[in-house]
Amino acid sequence: MVDVTRYNFDELLPEVKAHIEASSFVALDTEFTGLHVEGSTGNSLFDSPDLRYEKLKQLTSQFTVCQIGLCAFVKEPKKNSYVGHAYNFYLFPRSCADIDARFLCQASSLEFLVQHNFDFNRLFYDGISYMNTTQEKSLKEQPVIEMARGVDEDMLKHCHTVIAEWLPSTIEGDKLPLDVTLSDKFVSLQLQTMLRDYFPVIWTNTSATGQVIVKRVSEESRKELEKATENRLLEYILGFTHVFRILVESKKPLLGHNMLTDLLFVHEKFHNPLPDKFNDFKKAIHTLFPQVVDTKNLSFKLKKELIEKGLPVTSTGLDQLYQNLCSDKGRFLVLHSPYIELSQNQCKYKDSHPLHEAAYDAYLCGYVFLRLAHFQAAKKISATVSSPLGFRTILDAVKPWMNKLNLIRANVPYINLAGPDPPSRRPRLLYVSAIGMSTLSASKLAEEFSIYSSVDVQLVDKRNALLAVSTYGGCKDIMRAFKDHKTLRVKHYNVFQHSRPVRYTLWGAIAVLGAACLWTLFGDQGKVR
Repeated sequence: MVDVTRYNFDELLPEVKAHIEASSFVALDTEFTGLHVEGSTGNSLFDSPDLRYEKLKQLTSQFTVCQIGLCAFVKEPKKNSYVGHAYNFYLFPRSCADIDARFLCQASSLEFLVQHNFDFNRLFYDGISYMNTTQEKSLKEQPVIEMARGVDEDMLKHCHTVIAEWLPSTIEGDKLPLDVTLSDKFVSLQLQTMLRDYFPVIWTNTSATGQVIVKRVSEESRKELEKATENRLLEYILGFTHVFRILVESKKPLLGHNMLTDLLFVHEKFHNPLPDKFNDFKKAIHTLFPQVVDTKNLSFKLKKELIEKGLPVTSTGLDQLYQNLCSDKGRFLVLHSPYIELSQNQCKYKDSHPLHEAAYDAYLCGYVFLRLAHFQAAKKISATVSSPLGFRTILDAVKPWMNKLNLIRANVPYINLAGPDPPSRRPRLLYVSAIGMSTLSASKLAEEFSIYSSVDVQLVDKRNALLAVSTYGGCKDIMRAFKDHKTLRVKHYNVFQHSRPVRYTLWGAIAVLGAACLWTLFGDQGKVR
């Protein structure tokens, strides 16, 4: 694993690009500054895909990505093995001209990161900048000098004075090392832009240590240098967005574990603000990444078969899946299971297991995918086949789960990026009414019904509520237990019987129809007379 910050990003970008382009697939994981919007009801069994999208859209507009992990899995030639190249990017948006990102931090999310040894110094001091296409377009429309505003005024005045005193006695080619050394490349670029704008006969560069060097140049040389370095400030501000665009252009299969929220953040922060309509979001993501695999959804589907094979898969959490699948039993579950390892120069994760560090979780996700996909593909292969399975074969084996993202606690199990979402597999809603003069409390109802199944409650009014139940068995148990209850009446929800807006609309329609019939009847009689 390699930690990538603003100080080594330019150096590592070609390496990252090469590994993505050479890979069979790329796994992704992200860490956020918050996960819950104030006033939001959170994930609910009442949520449709559209409603869940609305909730997550609010989330991405208020919080930001603080770390993103990528692991590019490269298949070794003529070997049944894959090498993971993991990169841990610390991200922090830079202010520039009128671009000045605002985001919230949620205490519980930061506490979670602290518990898992997140390095906040690297985030704030060393974080890589980024922006989406809308922000980039806004900056391009502004003069370059506007992007350089914000340089320390005292430092700028000092440099102006030193250069102004030096210039009269110089000829073309003379150099002046300023007593200014900047480790922050962006601030250095801003300072140099301001100096070049103020003195049209100079050019600036930096030494290996970050010291700013001024050089007297001719008018022709200046024009050539300006062309060669055009938009350097903008390129620097784009930062991680360059990696995002490399991923998009590569069209490599993209993997994640419970990755819907990850994809919303990726779209919002590196591509474009999220569209208002959920279907437009699905189309946009499918265009960017035509092959997406959610290992959470895949593991749900294969969990029963893995247990039958002797693996104690009690949870589809990423860590437990990895522990099961990297055990001796998990690694040799089927013939010709591939060897999977981290790159030799990325030894950090061989002796430690830093869960919830984005790059490590991305590696676990890719590892789990290879084991599950190989398990699925091997079911269709004869035991007499002696050669290992190619990546295309195991990718084809998981096509039934391609582009289907797990949806936590909702009325459908997943969303389909490449087509219509599935119908609900939850039981019918229940309608709960208070008997007598008592009133209902959502929290007390949830507590009372939760002994039968996982439930969510929505109050209709003080005396009526809707109840969403996660399982059919739980729904039957509730109906049986509350059949003759003294204070609560529980029925299956009927939209015509229990929805006031529908009832009012229906009665209104009947009234209008009745009036029309009467008018027709008596109107016709009047004409006959």
